[in-house]
Amino acid sequence: MKRTTFNKEINKFKIAVTSDCCLRCVHCFIDKSENMRIPFEKAKKSLDFFIGSPGEKKILEIYGGEPMLAFDLSAKIIEEARKIAAKRKKQLSVSIASNGLLVEKRHLKYIAANDIRFSVSFSGSSATQDFTRKLPGGQGSYNLLMPKISLILSELGERAHVIFCVHPQQATRMHEDFRELLRIGFRNIGLECVHGFRWRREDYENFSANLEEIVRDVFQMVENNEFILFEPFLEFFREREYPNAFCPFLRDLELYPDGTFAFYPYAFVANMEERRKVSIGSAESGIIDRFNACLPRRDSRRCQKCAAEYYVLPALKEGSIAYSRRTEIAKNAVARILHLSHTHERFRSYLKYLAKLFAEGYT
Repeated sequence: MKRTTFNKEINKFKIAVTSDCCLRCVHCFIDKSENMRIPFEKAKKSLDFFIGSPGEKKILEIYGGEPMLAFDLSAKIIEEARKIAAKRKKQLSVSIASNGLLVEKRHLKYIAANDIRFSVSFSGSSATQDFTRKLPGGQGSYNLLMPKISLILSELGERAHVIFCVHPQQATRMHEDFRELLRIGFRNIGLECVHGFRWRREDYENFSANLEEIVRDVFQMVENNEFILFEPFLEFFREREYPNAFCPFLRDLELYPDGTFAFYPYAFVANMEERRKVSIGSAESGIIDRFNACLPRRDSRRCQKCAAEYYVLPALKEGSIAYSRRTEIAKNAVARILHLSHTHERFRSYLKYLAKLFAEGYT
């Protein structure tokens, strides 16, 4: 590494431990045949860089590929991260993101015993799951996954987090799929948007309309004294706590199995030529000079140009527009919760619930 203390805060860092996976999701362009795994020494260097950056709160996410195919390596990386965090006196939260198909009871026991958060990528309904998350032979994965979902919920309960990833061609089903996630038993729900596919105007409109319906459902649940963590709401708290929340280093830095540093969503960029354009360094050589000297300032033309130039590839640009809509709707929803909390006890309690989860690192 070029420096042990980076000049920009890195709050969340993702390590893709392997490129291998048991699924062939339609929105993932990673070449599974490469079967790469991050060398432990490269992971260790990147952890020291990440945890040593400014800021006291650190969030490490292990993903892939499918991290259950490299569970021992994942556990070793997590143990090393905790050693570094303890040495540097940093607060560290850890999560593992999985497609769920290879999860066993022993994995969940280890996760629960070691205070690791677990996220499963799941679309809710059989129609959407089978459309987006396919087996290598092209079959849908819903029927194979459902017994694993039951196991995950039975072992982890409300601590089980679901990554609800919306494909533009399935945006019309989004509200229905959300309700199915609730019916199954999830109370901790994230929302992501697929990159790498064309988002048409009607897809954005369907996405926004369905997200507004989801927000109405959450409000109704609060009125019924039933609280869920809808993760996009936490954007509001992050913007309040981090004045430089716009900087991609804060939340979007990833390490790919070949040792490449890039910003999310590197995995959705379809070919190596385009990936080279969005690489920002490596675990061995560090961050490239362009990003080493800059300081994040919201009103800086240089910062505005940085994001504009990074998210220019079609695979990144169209999905990022959907994310912008998600953020705007979620922030408006939390502003309404804040307003209602002045006169409604249940919304006041819900706001405190969200603030507590944010403080605990649920971001």
